[in-house]
Amino acid sequence: MNKSEQPLRLTEAVITRLTQSDFPSTLTVEQCAADMAMSMTSFRRKLSQEETSFKLIQSKFLNELCVQALLTNKVNIEHLSTKLGYSERATFERAFRQKFGITPAQFNKLAKVGDHQDSYQQIVSIAQNMPPMPDSCQQLLKQKEQDSLDLSKVVTVIEKDPLFSGRVIGLASRAVYGKTPKDVKEAVGRNLGVNTVLNLAIIYGVKDALQSHIHKLVIEQYIQAFLIAPKLFQVVRKSVKSAKKLDIALTEQLLSFALLGIFLLSHKKAFKHELMLYSLQGVTNLNSLNRHIHQTMGISIYAASALMLSLWHIDAGLIKRLNHLDKVSQQKTKGSKEDELLLFMLSCLYYLGAGHKEFSELAQKAELLGIDNFVDIQAILTTR
Repeated sequence: MNKSEQPLRLTEAVITRLTQSDFPSTLTVEQCAADMAMSMTSFRRKLSQEETSFKLIQSKFLNELCVQALLTNKVNIEHLSTKLGYSERATFERAFRQKFGITPAQFNKLAKVGDHQDSYQQIVSIAQNMPPMPDSCQQLLKQKEQDSLDLSKVVTVIEKDPLFSGRVIGLASRAVYGKTPKDVKEAVGRNLGVNTVLNLAIIYGVKDALQSHIHKLVIEQYIQAFLIAPKLFQVVRKSVKSAKKLDIALTEQLLSFALLGIFLLSHKKAFKHELMLYSLQGVTNLNSLNRHIHQTMGISIYAASALMLSLWHIDAGLIKRLNHLDKVSQQKTKGSKEDELLLFMLSCLYYLGAGHKEFSELAQKAELLGIDNFVDIQAILTTR
């Protein structure tokens, strides 16, 4: 059994200890190490080997405890606030409202709208009734299937679509992709690359199909996040050796498409779209959000992305990889080091899309994954 397949025994033991505590917010790392009959040095070292820390485990546990409790039918907010370490209910409600934009009681009420089976069927219906992808996107995908996607054919397709042509030149003109191109051929051949342009066609196709049904800020911010995915991957590859094992084209597709499901789940016709919007604002941990949304809406973010892409007949290999990441995210299977890197990069894109400003949790995860240039990653996430 290699390291990536080993069970996270100490992590699970810490979670069990937190679960057993009446007041998990007050449990200290010293107390937990003593309960495990371990020295502080050994305790921290073994948690680090499992790519986590006591602070990360406790913070994630308390956040999940809070949201999980509010997603249930019956919740005692007074008791919950005490368990989370707040001296009084009013303090908890004020902190929750500052983070989520609504009170705990209002969040709980939104969670009760309809059941998850109805929500799932509505999401499927929305996906099935999406407009077909633009002609330019269909032509590019057809050429890829025929293994004939070269520069000249891509340029010919793009030049017939003025809107997409303008978008390609506009994106290629940004400093992140090099100096300003003089035409579409230069934008694709020198700045972006054929595969990136295909990904852009799909991203913009989804945007155009759904933008009138989704809150403008949500779709604009997440589109910007998806567009910087190649640059983010480039920065991570410079820092982590295992990232060099990832297939570049497939990884860029995963980073660009894995969170598209957020648009379906935020669709105004979705029964629980308001819950989704407030969750995007308040839940900073993407894996936690994915599990909570699956519980309340009957479909996860990654599954919603896979549904949309499959209906548009996007590569089956990509769908399979998305489904695997979904299982890792929901802790149904143990991921490899490469899976953890992918989920970390998706978390970075989620932070950018959601507009989260506190990067300490991401910074700690980067350190545990051996990413030593997080300052460069944060610069990407904070530059608009």
